[in-house]
Amino acid sequence: MTRYVALLRGIGPATHAAMPLGELAAACAKAGLRDVSSVGNTGNLVLTASQPQAEVERLVTAAVRTFGVGAEVFTRSQKQLDKLVDFAPFPEAAADRPGKLGICFFHSDRRWPREYLDYKGPERMLMLSSHLIVDYGAQISVSRLTIERTVGARMTQRNWSSVLKIAAALRT
Repeated sequence: MTRYVALLRGIGPATHAAMPLGELAAACAKAGLRDVSSVGNTGNLVLTASQPQAEVERLVTAAVRTFGVGAEVFTRSQKQLDKLVDFAPFPEAAADRPGKLGICFFHSDRRWPREYLDYKGPERMLMLSSHLIVDYGAQISVSRLTIERTVGARMTQRNWSSVLKIAAALRT
């Protein structure tokens, strides 16, 4: 059995009305996933499964669709998330402003665009496998990054505080 997190993209007030996270957790349990619970209120489910990661992602996506919601699902195993946490990108940002340190989760490893490999700021970036880590600094609300358009792939983003909460929930 493996612990996973399912990160839902685009969860907000409209989706909460159509798909309460407690009901989504119950739908995932009905699909054969175990120990399903939500972390926070932004579409993070932790669960246990015997199925491989791609199947877990498919099952959660199917459960989401039963609510008529088109939220995209991104999964990570506990081991994958622990590696990211242990790597601890931009430690001073993680300590001083964890809400402004964004972790972008993509479905697969990326071929990172040259404009991000050579990026000079004001944000700081680090590309790590299927993750783009962005230290937005003090001005996250004025960032001009167009990550999905520039990278050419869909993603979902969580701040460092949320990633640490999810990692802790996976260990329980």
